[in-house]
Amino acid sequence: MNPLNFAILDYVALPIFVLRPDPEGRPVYAFWNRAAERLGGRPREEVLGHTAREVYEGAFGEAAYRRHMEVMATRTAQTYDLLLDLDGSATEVQTTLSPILGHDDHIIAIVGTSTIVTPIRAAQQKDIETLARVERARREMEQYLAFAAHDLRAPMRRILGLSELIRDELPEDATEAREIADLMSEVSEKAQDLIGEVLDFSEASNAEERIESFELHLLCRDIFTVLDPRGQHDLDAQEIRLTADRTALQIILRNLVDNALKHAGKDRVRVRVRTDATNEGLDILVEDNGKGLPGGTLDFLDGKPFEYGHGFGLLGLRRLLGMRKGQLSATQPEGGGSVFRVHLPGTRLA
Repeated sequence: MNPLNFAILDYVALPIFVLRPDPEGRPVYAFWNRAAERLGGRPREEVLGHTAREVYEGAFGEAAYRRHMEVMATRTAQTYDLLLDLDGSATEVQTTLSPILGHDDHIIAIVGTSTIVTPIRAAQQKDIETLARVERARREMEQYLAFAAHDLRAPMRRILGLSELIRDELPEDATEAREIADLMSEVSEKAQDLIGEVLDFSEASNAEERIESFELHLLCRDIFTVLDPRGQHDLDAQEIRLTADRTALQIILRNLVDNALKHAGKDRVRVRVRTDATNEGLDILVEDNGKGLPGGTLDFLDGKPFEYGHGFGLLGLRRLLGMRKGQLSATQPEGGGSVFRVHLPGTRLA
């Protein structure tokens, strides 16, 4: 395939790339349009002829390369989501890989397209004008809240960096000044956690329903890669195929796993994601051996009013599941840790 054949794709606003197997059978980039350059932050001169593992170092490159190899092996299309840090803000990107097969059923090329899925969606028009105004006002308020949280995230990071810089420059006997710098760091870290919870709430509140069939362990693998890129924790998910609201489940699992890792502090934590066939519908269990649940969490999940300290993220998940006739509950085993049960309409396809 001559790259000149793809020149017209530079005029397409959607990021598009093409992979071809090299003589060693590795999927290497054969085309990378201008929109892909802007999204990926890589000029095509640095991409063409290389694998994703060579272009992107670390966990993201490995995850993309695994996906490319899976399509090469199975010769079937794949769609997956990743949460990327673009321009200092978390952006969800959905990528579809579509194989092109020759007459001998071998891979000729793989065409990839990426779409940015924003957590804040435009207000939907309702048939009844009154409901439309209420819904629009609610969404605008949450959108403003999300934008404000995004704007606050960068200053909080700067404050944390400045406090660490001040602490490093202080003489050994500056005890009082060092305590102030430590306090600044603590306040900044807590503020960043709160901002993250606000953004999780906004994303969960505005997620649109989308029923799909998908592999639970592949969905979790992408989540684990984003939340634990260095592989510091013991994270695992059951290999089973499900039919359910994939977008909602991804938001829920990302929030629950993220909470388990954050509450563990510097400790290594074990998290298991599996299904339970006890009830009708779909039940997903998220089990960890961490420090347990913050006070009041169980009462809040049982339906009691929201109070500061319960976490905006859980509030968003409760609303998300409520709109889908689902439920979120939790228990604390005697041996420690916590178990979250997510109930959603859906089926298991073992």
